[in-house]
Amino acid sequence: MFPNTKIGDLQVKQLPELYEAARSSTAGQDKLAEILKAILDRPIELEAGKGPRASYLAQLAEAYYRLFPRCLAGIKQEQLIKQSLEKTVQRLTQISLPLIEDEYARFNRNGYNQSLKELVIQLNRPAFLTPRLRSLPTLTESECFLALFIQCLRQQLGATVLLSSRFQVEYRGLLRSVCLSAGEPEACQSNLEGWLWEAMKSFDPLKAFSASGHGRPTFEAWVRTVVNNKLADEKRKLLKREADELLFYEPRAGQIFQYRHQCLPAPVKAEIDLEKCLQLIQIVQAQLTDPKVRATTSRLRQQISEQLDWSIHQTRDVHHQVRRILGRYVQSTRSLNITSVDSNQEWIDNYPDIRTLGNLTGQALECIAEFLNDHQTPVWVRDWSERRRTQAEIARELYVSQPTISRCLGREFRQWLFRRFFMDNQTPEWIKRWHETQEIQSPHQRRQVRREIHPDYAQGRCSAKSIDAEIEALLRDWCDRNSIYYLP
Repeated sequence: MFPNTKIGDLQVKQLPELYEAARSSTAGQDKLAEILKAILDRPIELEAGKGPRASYLAQLAEAYYRLFPRCLAGIKQEQLIKQSLEKTVQRLTQISLPLIEDEYARFNRNGYNQSLKELVIQLNRPAFLTPRLRSLPTLTESECFLALFIQCLRQQLGATVLLSSRFQVEYRGLLRSVCLSAGEPEACQSNLEGWLWEAMKSFDPLKAFSASGHGRPTFEAWVRTVVNNKLADEKRKLLKREADELLFYEPRAGQIFQYRHQCLPAPVKAEIDLEKCLQLIQIVQAQLTDPKVRATTSRLRQQISEQLDWSIHQTRDVHHQVRRILGRYVQSTRSLNITSVDSNQEWIDNYPDIRTLGNLTGQALECIAEFLNDHQTPVWVRDWSERRRTQAEIARELYVSQPTISRCLGREFRQWLFRRFFMDNQTPEWIKRWHETQEIQSPHQRRQVRREIHPDYAQGRCSAKSIDAEIEALLRDWCDRNSIYYLP
């Protein structure tokens, strides 16, 4: 059924050995390029029942010519294929081996680029693919190299398009609109080609990107998706750095992590190893204080793995968990120099801070983090506050905002204030009982319970309004003494 299967398998199995030889000689690079061309020239059926079997390499090149005819005008298909193969092999021989191994590990992660893995298996062991196949096998080292080569080949073909003189002319309107809508037009414009080149490794011109199939509109949609994803990546990178800053320099990082862990939904909590995360936090804060170690993530993880006798993979996984939780805390309570989009799609970099609030007493705002982490605070409050950037901004929203959200948020914050107030042993017990009478619906019953609580009210020497004012004054004094943000 597959007459070339044995030969093909042998060619693919030779790839790691040929790659090792190619790293040290030009002749080795030529041999590797020759074998890779033979492998990619095998006829395959990209979609079951659609079209005849044809060479994958020829189909790939033809797809680029159909998508970018003007950008590739003047370059013959055979010449494009030959140059791309040679340059891709040269680039691969210059990548360090640890990075190659990281790429191999990425290919065998669950759910990673299934279509590419299916293509590699179809090129190497087509008999394995059956209509009833539910999961792909683990790729061998030689198959991982083949997958990496295909990614780099796509990037090389993409670079030929991106660097052509016609690309900027053909897509001037698209590139301009993408940059203008990104918020930082100059930064986006200077990085755009690099972003597109990086994403080209996952750009498959043989795959339809929308219901309309292949063509210019689908490429334009892909470009917009790439830019949006890249901007989101930049935010996530900054959030990781901010989370690490909290991990390095905040003595309460372990306590904060536990508070946030308690507030997590059950499915998310199940993904977090609390014990190991606290171990990592403790070892980083107590023993790995050298700035040189902390400056590089890989160096930091290496030291953690040595101190705790963990594998690098386990250390990376736990560090991701710590960043995930501390990042959520940072996002909701700290100032972040990340972009936020308002109704006009403009970037806001200067949110109000403590100095811009009408807060003459200079009250601290750290209590807002405790308010958000309180298990009795409704989930919607935390979710809504995740979108705010500073404690000061949340504090401002308590006073002025859209009327509905301000009123609801203020009510929840006031309830939290009283919960904290009543937890203090110095707060008289009668105040809590008096406050709870607000929940009694019947005015007659409410007055009766209040008479039992307060003798002066029972004898008519003071009104309920004056007692409420007295409690409010005590609450304000308590907030000032404890550096709690007071909300009337």
